[in-house]
Amino acid sequence: MLQKLFVSMLAAGAVVALSAMPAAAQKQTLKMAYWAGPSHHMVKTLQDWIKTIEQASGGNLTVEIDKAPLAKPPGQYDLIKNGVRDMGWVVPAYTPGRFEMYQVTELPFLCPNATTCAPALWKWYAKQNLGGKEFTDTKLLTAFMHGPGAVHTKKKVTTLEEIKDVKVRAGGAGVPIGKALGMSVVAMAATEAHEALQRGTVEGVLFPWEAMPSFRLMELVTHHLEIPGGMYTAAFFININPKSFDKLTAANKAALMKASGEAGSLFFGKAWDTADARAREAAKKAGHSISTLSNQELARWRPKLQFVTDTWLKQAKEKGYDGQKLLDDFKATVKGQSS
Repeated sequence: MLQKLFVSMLAAGAVVALSAMPAAAQKQTLKMAYWAGPSHHMVKTLQDWIKTIEQASGGNLTVEIDKAPLAKPPGQYDLIKNGVRDMGWVVPAYTPGRFEMYQVTELPFLCPNATTCAPALWKWYAKQNLGGKEFTDTKLLTAFMHGPGAVHTKKKVTTLEEIKDVKVRAGGAGVPIGKALGMSVVAMAATEAHEALQRGTVEGVLFPWEAMPSFRLMELVTHHLEIPGGMYTAAFFININPKSFDKLTAANKAALMKASGEAGSLFFGKAWDTADARAREAAKKAGHSISTLSNQELARWRPKLQFVTDTWLKQAKEKGYDGQKLLDDFKATVKGQSS
């Protein structure tokens, strides 16, 4: 009897000890949606970012990324909002009307590179307290964008006259920009560009450099036109379902946010610029034609694209913001980040 009592006491003590273990030791896994395909640089970039989460959590928090997309790019946000996946990498331009202030980076000639603009976007967005107004059903984890948008075509174009009526694939902010410059724009998701070029549906694409290898376009377009400051830089973000976040232990929440926020923005910004540089060098080695828009031609482009900024300012006013004040502060934040 005494032996049984002793065993029972040991078992009870073990249960108490286990229940008293700190929550920080609890191992948890988040499921993340993915849409861009296996050749995109974000495959490795996201895995590298996940390592920073694991390191911050002492190995107690990790993220598993889907091998294949559960929805097309425009459906990614809903996957997170509806709890189908815990986290996602989202293109806000594919969810029009929801994140208009966040999409400030898509205005022409604002972002010289992602390394500078990604942390600037995070700082500015947080400073202006815009997240609570635009992210009402998911939680923003980190903010970033791709590098400067350029024109990649089958034939060389360097002027408005040469680019007129050229059929190009564009998405998000690139659609109105391309149309304003006289291009014949075909709006489609990035993942559809390869097939469109291959079939001859389009003769060119509006993309940052990294898209050339990421979407297997390097052999389909051999002429590239770079625009100082970029025609636009599409904004991205990583978000999480609020219920998924709440289920994390306090320690794992802290680890996730340590790897996210401004640190995450800088991490992803650098990764996109590195991918741009790698793709540009590959095009150069392949003998592609690489041109830079001249100052004279840039002066002709600016007034044609002013409407993009005006539209954003109007959207800000309709939401009750002083758009010009917001824009001036973003420019100042970018300038401060680059100095």
